[in-house]
Order: sequence, then C-alpha cells, then structure tokens
Amino acid sequence: MKIVALVVASFFVMFSALFSAGGQTIKIGSIFAKTGKTFVNNRTTFEGIRFAVQEINKNGGLLGKQLELLEFDNQSSAIGSKIAAKKAVKAGVITVFGANWSSHSLAAAPVLQGAGIPMITPLSTNPKVTLVGDYIFRVCYIDSFQGEVMANFAFHDLKAKNAAVLINANSKYSEGLAKFFIQSFKGQGGKILFEANYLEQTADFSFLIDKIKSLQPEVVFLPGHSKDSAFIIKQARDNGLSTTFLGGDGWDGVMYMMVGNAIEGSFFTDHWHKDRSSDANYKFVASYKEHSVEPDAVDALTYDSVQLFADAVRRAGSFQPDKIRDALAATDTFEGVTGIIDLDKNGDPVKSAVILKFDKGAIVYVKSVDP
Repeated sequence: MKIVALVVASFFVMFSALFSAGGQTIKIGSIFAKTGKTFVNNRTTFEGIRFAVQEINKNGGLLGKQLELLEFDNQSSAIGSKIAAKKAVKAGVITVFGANWSSHSLAAAPVLQGAGIPMITPLSTNPKVTLVGDYIFRVCYIDSFQGEVMANFAFHDLKAKNAAVLINANSKYSEGLAKFFIQSFKGQGGKILFEANYLEQTADFSFLIDKIKSLQPEVVFLPGHSKDSAFIIKQARDNGLSTTFLGGDGWDGVMYMMVGNAIEGSFFTDHWHKDRSSDANYKFVASYKEHSVEPDAVDALTYDSVQLFADAVRRAGSFQPDKIRDALAATDTFEGVTGIIDLDKNGDPVKSAVILKFDKGAIVYVKSVDP
C-alpha cells in the first residue's frame, strides 16, 4: 500500500506532542517536485521513499511506532522548496528527505536547520548544501569527488587530452560540477578548449555546437540534467558532431526516451547500478522489482536515505530530532544498497562512484571508483 500524504496542516503541532507515548504514528516528510519542470527528474524519488517507509512499517516500524509520510511538492523551484520546508516544520515532522536538485535543497536547508529538524538529501551533490548547518546530511557523494572521477576517466581511460565544457547557467549543480571537472582535468595536464554557459530554456544550441565542431575537442563534458543534456547531444549528432559526451549524475535512462540512440556511446558518473556486488543490493533489487519495477539510482539513494534515518533512530533510541541528528553525525560504516556510508564532519558520505555508459539501448556498468 502506498502511503499518501496530507501537505497542509490545519494547526501548528508543538514538538513536544511528537514524542508523547500516546502518538500512534511518527511524522516524517519528503520534499520533491510533483509539478513543474523537474517532475521528470523527481518522479521516482517519491516512490523510493514510499517503498522504504512501507518496508519499515511492514516489519514493525521504529521503536514500536509506525511512520507516517507527509509529501510536500516543491513545485520545481527554490522558493517552492523553502515554502515546502516551512510546511513540513508546521506539520510537525521529525526528519525531512529531500530535495533533489541542489538549488532546491539550498533553499530548504536553512529553514530546517533553523527549526532543528534533520534533513537528508538523497541527490543534491553541491558541496554547499551540507555547509548550511549541522542538521543537514546527504547519502550521495559530492561534486568535488564526482568531477574528479570523470576528469580522471576522461584523461586516463579515454586518453583525452583536451575537452569542451557546457554549463547549465540555471543550475548550481551544473556550475559546481563543471568547476570541479575543469580543475581536475587541468591538474592532470588536460586542456579546456572551450567553456560556455547556456540557459535551461534554450531550444536551439547550434551556436554552441558550431563552436565545438570548429575546435574538435576529444570529449565534451556536459554536467546538465537529463532533458537539456539529451537535446544538446541530439542536436550535436544531427549536426555531425561525433565527439564523446560525458555527464554527471543528473543524467539517467529517461534520456533514451527523449532522444533515442543519439546518446549512444556517452558516459556518465552515478551513485549505483543494479549489478553492484553486495547482498544488501541484491536483496533490494529483488524486493523492489516485486513492489514495482526495476529500480534505478534515484530509487536506491532515496531508499538509503530512509534506512540511514531508521538506523539513526534505533541507535539514538529516540524520536527527538536533536538525538537523531547526533546519531546521524556519528554514522560509521552503514551498509546501504549504494555502498558503505561513512559520514564526515560536514554530513557528507565517503563512498564510491560508478561510471556508466549508454550502450545498445541500455545503461551498462563500466567501472567503480573508490574515494
């Protein structure tokens, strides 16, 4: 059974009521996009959270209590994320999962930090997110690591000595990841032939593609989201550009649905693959397929977010947000389906990344890279 949330509370719930023995459920919240332009990217985040909560409740809940999941729509915007965070506080949740895009998490995090409510983002990789405060955590690696991983892969595995970089100017995620790729690629002796920004709503990328064709870089790093990245690659292929495209974890299988085989041969970094070798992962993949469809990296990360929270509650022996925060901060060698998670002083996990390839209509595993 899917847990459906009420977004608007009719009155302010005092925190003390959350911890009373008489409460039948413990409220937790999720903040992702149900409407707007990022819904395509966010569509599975709610499913991953729901599945994890359902599994916990089916197995007796936490400390004898069932979890009640409240879902908040951030309407695909930073201001919507801030409003959603305020609604979550007013509704009396003890932890929030979200958001997806880094710009959305950066808007929600100060609200939750100020309220003393732990926030765990499954997907926001910008390093600034957890620097908001000590109540902000994540289960995904950060862009400094991801950028270095792809730069190393481009320089050493693909033998590329020069590159072009295209940056989504509307995305803090894209700007940050581009910065770290450029730093690492240059640091190894690589040369950046061309670096340019584009606006997310752009429909015609010919002015960028013509410039790249004239320079003939060996790779193009495109740290955008699935929609803008897919259409840039499609237009590049239609204009005869055969250069290898590289991306980050903003890419996913939806790109095949958008532009078909135009993305064949492109590589990207991600957090997880179904073929990752671990008993926890095999069990997750099997149970998720029984629940719905074969999971993707977003499902795995959102599942790990909830399980990390549950582990912290059990270790804390409490539903008090400050005690949950302390337990989260002390997380050491938690075995998630995306890998072993150790949280550092900033609330960031030290964990491995995977490199994947679009190949023959599928996303195939290439290699794992340890920190």
